[in-house]
Amino acid sequence: MAQSFTVHLAFGSHRIENVTLQWGVGMDGDTRRDAPSWGTDIEVPAVIELLDLITAGSVTAEQARDKLVRLAVAINERKNREYEEMIELMEQPTPRAVREESCFDDRWVYAVSPDGAPDSIKIGVAKDIAQRIKSLQSGSATTLELRWSARGGYPLERYLHEQFNVRRTHGEWFDFESCPDPVAEIDNAAHAFLRQYAEESLANS
Repeated sequence: MAQSFTVHLAFGSHRIENVTLQWGVGMDGDTRRDAPSWGTDIEVPAVIELLDLITAGSVTAEQARDKLVRLAVAINERKNREYEEMIELMEQPTPRAVREESCFDDRWVYAVSPDGAPDSIKIGVAKDIAQRIKSLQSGSATTLELRWSARGGYPLERYLHEQFNVRRTHGEWFDFESCPDPVAEIDNAAHAFLRQYAEESLANS
């Protein structure tokens, strides 16, 4: 799970070459978990070299902090995307399930978002929401919060994905920044689909 990255830290004319950053090492604890850079570590010699630049007045502490935070956040976002793509690939239905995907089932459709970023929402499907969030959380550097859920299975999930496709950022993640109440928007769309589904089922029975 752990992965190393080699970067160059540039501060104007000053440059620290071949700095090793590691992602996924020591992510079991909760200490500093709320920090945006949580999950990414940097080699101590590079930190000492950076401190020397700060001491010499070549770099300010604020510049150093901003650079490291931006790097760590970029790495965390990349790894989160990769993890999401892996989960989605594992969840792709088998050929038999594809044929049954149009049938209503009792799986939960859920919406989660990172703590502090309520407009960034993942819409997915699961038999056990708590277990799914736990699985997603293990690969996320930020705490995920359940925002909404309803039974409806793959048909409802697919409908919501289509409804909010213009808001899709990647995979099952959607940007609701311009929406006053994302949860209400999702809930209204879900209820509209479920009402239509119920009416069609009655008509065909």
